[in-house]
Amino acid sequence: MKYFVKLSYVFFFCFTFISFPQKNVADSLIKQLDKLTGEKKVDALNHVAEIYNIYEIKVTYEYASQGLSLAQSLNYQKGIAKSYWILGYYYVNIDNQKALEYSLKALELSRKIKENVIIGNSLSALGVIYYYTGDYYNSIEYNLNAIKAREEIGDQDKIAASLNNMSLVHMAIGNYEIARNYLLRAYDIRVQLNDHHGKGIVLNNIGEVYAKLGKYDEAYQYYNRALKLYRETADSKLTANALYNLATVYQVHKDTANALKYYYESLGIFTTLNRKNGIANVENGLASLYNEYGLSQFAISHALNALKNAMDIHSLGNISTAANILKDEYIKAGDYQKAYHFLSIYVNAKDSLFSVEKVKKLNKMEYDYRIEQLKKEQDAKLEKQNLFIYALSITIVLLVVIFILIYLSYWQKKKSNKQLNKLNEQLGEINSTKDKFFSIIAHDLKSPFFGLMGYSQILSEEYDELKEDEKKAYIGNLYDLTKSSFRLLENLLEWSRLQTGKMDYNPANYNVHNVLFPTLDLLAKTALNKRISMDIQIDEELEVKADKYMLQAVVRNLISNSIKFTQPNGNIIVRAKDTKESIVITVEDDGVGMSRDVVGSLFKIEKNISTKGTANEQGTGLGLLLCKEMVELHNGKIWVESKEGEGSKFFISLP
Repeated sequence: MKYFVKLSYVFFFCFTFISFPQKNVADSLIKQLDKLTGEKKVDALNHVAEIYNIYEIKVTYEYASQGLSLAQSLNYQKGIAKSYWILGYYYVNIDNQKALEYSLKALELSRKIKENVIIGNSLSALGVIYYYTGDYYNSIEYNLNAIKAREEIGDQDKIAASLNNMSLVHMAIGNYEIARNYLLRAYDIRVQLNDHHGKGIVLNNIGEVYAKLGKYDEAYQYYNRALKLYRETADSKLTANALYNLATVYQVHKDTANALKYYYESLGIFTTLNRKNGIANVENGLASLYNEYGLSQFAISHALNALKNAMDIHSLGNISTAANILKDEYIKAGDYQKAYHFLSIYVNAKDSLFSVEKVKKLNKMEYDYRIEQLKKEQDAKLEKQNLFIYALSITIVLLVVIFILIYLSYWQKKKSNKQLNKLNEQLGEINSTKDKFFSIIAHDLKSPFFGLMGYSQILSEEYDELKEDEKKAYIGNLYDLTKSSFRLLENLLEWSRLQTGKMDYNPANYNVHNVLFPTLDLLAKTALNKRISMDIQIDEELEVKADKYMLQAVVRNLISNSIKFTQPNGNIIVRAKDTKESIVITVEDDGVGMSRDVVGSLFKIEKNISTKGTANEQGTGLGLLLCKEMVELHNGKIWVESKEGEGSKFFISLP
């Protein structure tokens, strides 16, 4: 669905005509129009149309049309070319045939009068139009020419816009890495220009790349950053688009409350702006959300609104999506006549889309073929030069090989000795690991099952004789034992995967507060059950590069230990701070604490450190070993400070 959202706002993403915002400039020009005549009035009319394209496209058409009429009456060629260009942009996704006609006229006339700025803008406009019509080869060709034209002028703002255009075409044909590279180049320019609006555009597009790759957490981060910049620059339309994008991410993550919040906020803005494609997208999003939860009446209502708006602008993707939802809902309702009606609409739209997809594939094949032809021509030119280099290289390689063979014989012997020593050390570690593993299976994993069988037997054989409070007590004990066994088994499996190298390690940049909040929220409830307070002191702007799930597992284990060894009415403090060299996370409690001997043996696998908690909670000591290995996998450190009877303080340092 996101692909069709892009059709409604890519224009603003990629072809920023002027520095944002300049509405006050346009208002000032409008007041002076009656005093202007001739070519100056044409220029003023076109400038107003250019600016208002961001704020109100109806105003754009009005002033560009006036500018064109006046320029034609004066035979003012530059004014005519610029009016053609602005009108070409105006008709994008309203009437693409007219958009193409005006843009081609603008290109032809601007080349004739050698107006390089309008040439670059016209080439860019044609790249947009061909993108929308699925002709990606021509889109790439015109966008590349636009970049060249704008580089000759030295207009960094327009270069960044064209780089955005190229990224969107490559996204459409699945070249996500190439798209990302174009976006990064565009972002560098926006930073140099201190263009917050332009940065928001690029960040949103990078989020789109991650969304297409299924990396919704990364997409969420970029969409959020874009939304903040759009709100700062008061761009209502792009704000609505960012809200819609965030809603789709929340829907994927089953966060229904936030999905609905952002969908309706986006819908309100699009409705105010009368942006039919945006309205259709949001209505389809709401329809699909209500469809997921079986709320047929709401799903049908929103899908019908989506279909109406989509048909007004002939948006095949939204027509197809809405008709498919309506078809499914009416089948469930048993209204097969309506279901068949919407099935027909769906099939016709899909057939049209399929035809477009075939054209896309052919264009991509042609694009790939032409690139390959250029590569062959370049290779032929370099072949003679490479032959000489090859002969020289062979001679050098033979000399190097002789030297390497002599060196390798010495190095291999030295390496073998080192490997033998290392293998002996690893063998000792493997034996310790094996002993610990079987110790857990033989004792700690087996023990809870005796309790489970005991309580189950009592409930099975004496259920009718037991009092109601006894039944609740036994069931509560069964739950506690089951939860304890599951936690042990979960740690055991994660530890086993680490030992065998089968646990995925995928570090990325994350906001510490956002990553840890779900874990902290859940554990706060567990602490509350034991009447223990938790104080969270984490800067909401703090970021760290880490594997998200490992970081959550480490903090979960440390806080669970603190809860386990803290008396009721105790306190736990979780902190995170930036020391410039590293991010340090601290879990501090005022619990029972540990002796110096226990602290010294805490992270050693050969030592079986397992102590019952203040409420007789069971443990194996495996959780801390798991924490140590996960932290070290990040090239970090973990340590503890503790005194018996005064509590403990665990530290995690991540570079």
